Amino acid sequence: MYLAQNSGQRYETLFSDEADGSLDAERKRMFMAMKREVLRLGGYGREFFISQTPELTEMADAVIDLDAMREREGMVSC
Repeated sequence: MYLAQNSGQRYETLFSDEADGSLDAERKRMFMAMKREVLRLGGYGREFFISQTPELTEMADAVIDLDAMREREGMVSC
């Protein structure tokens, strides 16, 4: 949000990669609530985030599961 406010550019989408990795379970839940608040306050339309924490991916509005996609591709190519 800080960079967007100071650059004068409007961003619709945020991206983050495993930013929750070092947090304990309770702080991960707080982190997800904070991410939703950033989306709201910043007027962003969406965020794509990468996490290996099942509890956080369960809290996501939608999930892109690359492992499941690979498994389906393997079944199709057989």
